[in-house]
Amino acid sequence: MITPAHQNINLHKNEPAPSPVGFKNVPAQEKPLELKVDGVIPEWVNGVMYRPGAGKYNILLDNGDTFHVGHPFDGLAMVHRFEISGDKQSVIYNSRHTSRGVEKRIGQRDPTLLTFGPDPCKTIFGRIQTVYHHISKFGSNAVLQESDPEFDMVNVTATPNFPIGEALEKETGINRGEALVIKRDANTLQAIDPITLEPIKMFTYAHVDGKIQGQLCASHHQYDEEADEYINFIVKLGPFPSFQTFTISNYLPNAPGEKEQLPPSEVTLHEPMWRHLGAWKTLNALKPAYIHSFSLTKNYIIVPNFPYYYSFGGLSAIYYSSAYQTFYWDETRHTLFHVIDRHSGRHVATYEADPCFSFHTANAWDEEVTLPGGQKERVIFLDMCTYENTDIVDASFELGKLPSGKVDLDKVQPAQFRFDKLTDHKDEHKISPSQFRRYRLGNVPVAHNIDKWKPSWLNWDFKNFTLFNKRRVASYTVIGHDMEMPRFNSNYNMKPYRYCWGVCESKFAPSYASGSVVNGIIKLDLDRPYLGDNNDKESSASIWDEPGCSCAEPVFIPNPDATEEDDGVILSIVNKIDAKGQESCFMLLLDASTLIELARTVMGDFNAVTLHASVTDKNGRGIAVN
Repeated sequence: MITPAHQNINLHKNEPAPSPVGFKNVPAQEKPLELKVDGVIPEWVNGVMYRPGAGKYNILLDNGDTFHVGHPFDGLAMVHRFEISGDKQSVIYNSRHTSRGVEKRIGQRDPTLLTFGPDPCKTIFGRIQTVYHHISKFGSNAVLQESDPEFDMVNVTATPNFPIGEALEKETGINRGEALVIKRDANTLQAIDPITLEPIKMFTYAHVDGKIQGQLCASHHQYDEEADEYINFIVKLGPFPSFQTFTISNYLPNAPGEKEQLPPSEVTLHEPMWRHLGAWKTLNALKPAYIHSFSLTKNYIIVPNFPYYYSFGGLSAIYYSSAYQTFYWDETRHTLFHVIDRHSGRHVATYEADPCFSFHTANAWDEEVTLPGGQKERVIFLDMCTYENTDIVDASFELGKLPSGKVDLDKVQPAQFRFDKLTDHKDEHKISPSQFRRYRLGNVPVAHNIDKWKPSWLNWDFKNFTLFNKRRVASYTVIGHDMEMPRFNSNYNMKPYRYCWGVCESKFAPSYASGSVVNGIIKLDLDRPYLGDNNDKESSASIWDEPGCSCAEPVFIPNPDATEEDDGVILSIVNKIDAKGQESCFMLLLDASTLIELARTVMGDFNAVTLHASVTDKNGRGIAVN
């Protein structure tokens, strides 16, 4: 979207025009700033919180025109850093814009930029031109990405201690176990300095190990601290797409005081998932789906395959240059859960479930269950924030706007831009908060003792090809509702757990369905499910919610001396607009057990959109990683 120079009411101030859809730029604070703390930080809370997000939505071009970002996921990347000291009762804050290369590409009118939201101004002829430019500039863009650490926009999750591999360690000078990497759902990652936040290197998983090839991956990896493994998956697009999980071992750095050098990382690939094991008679290829997160247990990796697909095998992305227009929902197809055995690397099961969609999984575990009569079966339990369909994706257009959910278009020039959303064509939509579902995958094959999968056709065996062909069905129970961006005590990772924290609809703002995304913070007691209103007196949920406030994902930090699962603190950042319309943004610290406020500290007179966060201890080791 472009506002011409002659319509820019801020041009005399050398500033971009106001956004026609209500987004404001966030100022960077590159010089560390000590913030005033109101309240008391528990003395055991010492570490650093990193929050990636969006920072720039309106870019002033050289000719005076203003380019506007239309979707909050597409705001140019920014990372916020909070150095928190309970010992000193201090919070030191700095932030940085990390997509200056993208800003340059916008100024050059680069047609190969891929975004989540659509461009309402692009015509069919413009899209055809885009296809040509994607093809013709593929090689040159790859070269530019190698040399410009800000060439692309990466702004979803932050991963401390990322295992970047020996080659990148040598190229970047980053010590093993000390890489801070920002990730997204495409195979594009960005290493940044953990103190200054300055971008260091743009890379792909192939830079870590050449065996990891593909175009898409999950923003949210999984990790097993006991096995010291980083786990993710890669998606290869095309006429016969596949999903392939992989592990990178020797993940976390040594504990402070250990002098032995961390050994080099080792990459292990697992059997590609390219078919539905329960539909072996048809051998239909899987369709590539939008998958933001997945699940892990001690023995299995579970990758969901929602019927929210990339059209034409993902190739339509280069036509639209927009993920939103590339996706389509197919309510006639099942959601599939593909199960990989972690010991053998084999694809051992596919479970069917009702069509649904989810952005975020919570915890998962597997256990041996005794059935009536004494028989035993291996069962996977996995929790996720689930929607009946993908109508909720349309609500994401409003993320980060004023808590009223409205934009004063009379103050915006030009007057209005209109996105053609999928729900605009429905008489009734299902934009509503999620169900918190616990899925049960029963009678999971135990394949720990069979030969490990090897990436070679020479080892192909027809008997192994048919070994796990069986139709399986997943069931679920609703154990909560109105929960998104779930976090839990990481000490209970891959174990049965009781408490989960996330964001919920604010009772002081319009609902998601009315065109507003304003969030409070909620704590669910999963042992005491309540399916009525979470604000009821009978509800087991606890909520932090204040007028004019909208909270980002809460992060649970466990008390090192805890005797209870919910003994710890919650960290979030909150956008606020007071009764006079004055904006502010503050870091919030809550008692995790009661959600009673312990402290807050204001970052500035602005609102900042961040989705996820990770926290390290004072030695740089991840303790709450998303």
